[in-house]
Amino acid sequence: MSGILWVGEAVLLGWLLAWRWIDLRGLEPAWARWLLLAGAGAAGGMGVASCLFFLVDALMGSLAAAMGLELALVAWAAFEVFRRRARWTTSAGPGKTRTPMLLTIAVLLGVGIATAAIAAAWENNPQGNWDAWAIWNLRARFLASGPGLAVRAWSPLLGPITHPDYPLLVSGLVGRSWAFGRSISSVVPEGASYVFFLALLAMVAGGVAALRGPMLGLLAVLALVASPALVHEVPAQYADVPLACYIAGAVVFAVLEQPAVAGILAGFALWTKDEGALFLIVFAAALLVFRRRSFWKAAAGALPAVALVLLFREGLARGNASSLLAASLPGASQRLIAWSRYGTIAAAFAREFANLGVGWYHPVLPLATAAVTLRLDAARRRDAMMAWVVALGLLAGYFGIYAITGNDLIWQLQTSLGRLVVQVWPLVLLAAFMILREPQLAGRAALLPKKQRKAAR
Repeated sequence: MSGILWVGEAVLLGWLLAWRWIDLRGLEPAWARWLLLAGAGAAGGMGVASCLFFLVDALMGSLAAAMGLELALVAWAAFEVFRRRARWTTSAGPGKTRTPMLLTIAVLLGVGIATAAIAAAWENNPQGNWDAWAIWNLRARFLASGPGLAVRAWSPLLGPITHPDYPLLVSGLVGRSWAFGRSISSVVPEGASYVFFLALLAMVAGGVAALRGPMLGLLAVLALVASPALVHEVPAQYADVPLACYIAGAVVFAVLEQPAVAGILAGFALWTKDEGALFLIVFAAALLVFRRRSFWKAAAGALPAVALVLLFREGLARGNASSLLAASLPGASQRLIAWSRYGTIAAAFAREFANLGVGWYHPVLPLATAAVTLRLDAARRRDAMMAWVVALGLLAGYFGIYAITGNDLIWQLQTSLGRLVVQVWPLVLLAAFMILREPQLAGRAALLPKKQRKAAR
């Protein structure tokens, strides 16, 4: 049980760092600020803890030094927060914004139902799905076993099916918590997966609320928590929900003019899964187009994680390449001109997006209802375009990898596409809600004469 307390300690570290260094004063409503800080702090703290453990314990061989360094960092961050506490006592927002009580209750109820479903899945299968114990948690066990065995987490003897060169954010976090707590328990990967889920919800809700108002923020998180495919991935204990968290968080903080935070989260996406590399490329390109002045600050934020991944990939796991892209390059030109593959892939993408729902319900329904009722608002068109470019760029990249894969195409689609769609789905919802008109503005527009309503659009 003590291992889960160390997950909480990583979250506390992130909260303290976020509270001290992320300045969101002036954002309204106030709860959006706190959700953004809580979400970014939790995701960032778990990322920092994973990186520190990997560098100090797995590479340098000192568990005591890793634990001491982290605790010292918590103490220092707490002192900094206490020393600068006055900055949060005077938040100069533009005024009070009302939050719909019934919608708030609906969101809390939705989170509660999702949590109950996740807990029931863990009770039936505490070890998670296949990849959880065959890849992520297996490597966490090696990392938790000390420096003599840590190298086995990226040993070529694991074989390509277990991806020995995969990034280690999730495995490092779980292994660290096991090692610090001196016990191995399924509660740690379960808790870490659930915290990433909550951090994702917090950053989407806070971001949309700050940009488009509290009602749309609550509707966005309600659509997200009512996405069965996303909720289903949480108890699987894979790295797809953490990756979705970092992807959505990076875009949220980029449009909120917090490029350094966005870069840090994007860097952690790279340290989470191979798909994080594609995201980092697409995200950098989007910044150059839509937020050119923010590019270098975001790049500086991502640089430490990029350096860590290069150290791991080129220094430690060199020669263990198991990425789908590397394995697919031989013979790729012939597969690219096999036109029937494109129809197969497109049909699979359509099925997976349809399968995001269950029965008659699909999470796009609340979005479509809001779009019809509120209409679109050109004021946030540029922000929404950036989010759409990143989402579509990721989907296009995934489509291209499937087009050239040397594995059996049907098998590859059936075993991975659902998880890839889950990675991008929160960003799709974020982009869609970002372009909607605020309810109060839509209400005012409805009172205008018809010609003025057309002009307002």
